[in-house]
Amino acid sequence: MNLWVKNTEGKRDAMLSMSVWGFFIILIKVLVGGITFQVAGKDICLGQVDAAVIGAILTPTLGAYVTRRYTDVKYSKAKKEEENGAQ
Repeated sequence: MNLWVKNTEGKRDAMLSMSVWGFFIILIKVLVGGITFQVAGKDICLGQVDAAVIGAILTPTLGAYVTRRYTDVKYSKAKKEEENGAQ
């Protein structure tokens, strides 16, 4: 099973994969937050969703992905300009 997410260029992207999977984990946590159920006579509470946890998971992964995409575009343009200038 391949857990990597492909970016717009069709390549597997680690930062995009972490961002997408982090988003889905947060989404599941939002959907099941506050539910209490019993297993073997014990109550298990999944707890409420905390905004700090959402920020701690999504901010670094999405920020790193956007920064990396910006850097890729910036340096790919510079490389193309350098190649065109050399010809």
